[in-house]
Amino acid sequence: MNDAELREKIADASRTIFSYCRAKTPTREDAEDLSQDILCELVKSAGNIRDDKAFYGFMWAVAGNVYKQWYRKKLRSGTSELTDDLAADDDFPEDEPDDIALLRRELSLLSEKYRKATILYYIKGHSCADIASELVLSESMVKYLLFKSRKLLKEGMNMERTLGELSYNPKTLIPMYSGEGPNQFWDFMQSKIRQNILSACHNDALTLQQISLETGIPLPYLDDDIREMEDKQILIKDGTHYKANVLVVTADCTDEMERAAVKYHEQIADKMEGFLRDTMEEYRNLGFIGHDFSENTLRWQLAVLLFRAVTFLGHDASDVVPVTGWGEQAYLWCMEKLSDRHCFNFSGMGSKRGDSLYFFDYLKGGKGDHHDFYGNERYINIFCDICRNETAFSEYDLEAVAEMIRMGYVIKDGDTYRAAVPVYTAEQYQMITERVNGFVTAELSDILREMDQTAVKILTAHTPKHLQSQAAAIAVMDKFVNAVCAPAGILIGRGILTTAWHPLEMPTTFAVLNG
Repeated sequence: MNDAELREKIADASRTIFSYCRAKTPTREDAEDLSQDILCELVKSAGNIRDDKAFYGFMWAVAGNVYKQWYRKKLRSGTSELTDDLAADDDFPEDEPDDIALLRRELSLLSEKYRKATILYYIKGHSCADIASELVLSESMVKYLLFKSRKLLKEGMNMERTLGELSYNPKTLIPMYSGEGPNQFWDFMQSKIRQNILSACHNDALTLQQISLETGIPLPYLDDDIREMEDKQILIKDGTHYKANVLVVTADCTDEMERAAVKYHEQIADKMEGFLRDTMEEYRNLGFIGHDFSENTLRWQLAVLLFRAVTFLGHDASDVVPVTGWGEQAYLWCMEKLSDRHCFNFSGMGSKRGDSLYFFDYLKGGKGDHHDFYGNERYINIFCDICRNETAFSEYDLEAVAEMIRMGYVIKDGDTYRAAVPVYTAEQYQMITERVNGFVTAELSDILREMDQTAVKILTAHTPKHLQSQAAAIAVMDKFVNAVCAPAGILIGRGILTTAWHPLEMPTTFAVLNG
């Protein structure tokens, strides 16, 4: 007997089975419960039916055995029944009985396919055939879902369930990203619900029901977010459980890494101060566009090259960077808090001609912000053309130029325009970065290596086992605060770098021309 023939025979026999169950049980609800059990067992045991003629004998044998089991179980336990005459929401009294409150709770914890089938059948009154059509399932599968849902609801109503800490003390996470753009992870993780799903699954693999209880959010409101987080590889599904695939650096971990690194801050700042003092004349003599800027601007620009070298020390170009759920190569992680010392963001972007524009945004009132250009190819291309002294623009492009003048990136000089940032040729940029990298390797690499090793050890200890493979890379990138931001704050405190910005110069943004 093939599947189609079996489904047809079970459908034909379902009314007969229900009548049999109605005669054997005291209520319609009991009859429905028993008939679902019998139909489920028939579907599961179908492989034992020899031929069409044996079907009905087999069916009554199954019905008799299931009835005996059901009756014995009924004698052992009393449970609240799910009936098909549930009231609509507006019909529930304010002081609803405990069993109805429990039923509402358990319905909110059913996973999507079980919940939809249950609501369509018991609350909306749809037939199994109609539900099968609506959910694109076989009718026998709908009956199985209803059978399974009734069991889950009954079991759940007899259980004590406790909401997790995230239900009353939700986390706020800060998405972090290092890699090729665009950074879609930032926008995706702005949802507080997604942040707390990730927090819930970070230390333990949880079922859908456990995620719901931990966050205090009913499953109907979580389904789409969990599905999208799995699609973007933020969560990984392992059987019926979900676990985080993105590392979360806790507030305690951040504090511990910073305490361990404090002893290095002054050492790094001292060496950076010496480098800025000893290299400034050599830097000016490169002759790049902007070499005649004010002393403070040039000191900031040289410091930015130094900060970038420190940031990327330890990043091997041959390392295999993971591919995100959006298809870019990047490291993703989240932090429970940013250090009070965090004072920079950095970004790089390229023009259609291969020129590069780099930002090192000072977050405490600086000039220049990568968001002014990030993701806007038109602005990047126009600005890089200005850096090349090519200023024949259309009326449409001149609107963008006017906006760049307003933001301080461009200066209008008669009928021409010039960039308010240093502009290096590829050769000039290579010369100064080789000088900077040589200093970092010779003077700072031992300190930074020791700092990295300590940070990796601390972060690994705070990271669940299934995410520890990410700890080394994330810890090295997270040294940014202690190896760059904290020493920079010391240099500002000493007056080596000041925030008395020149009105016509951008202190932390620069361009590199491609030939």
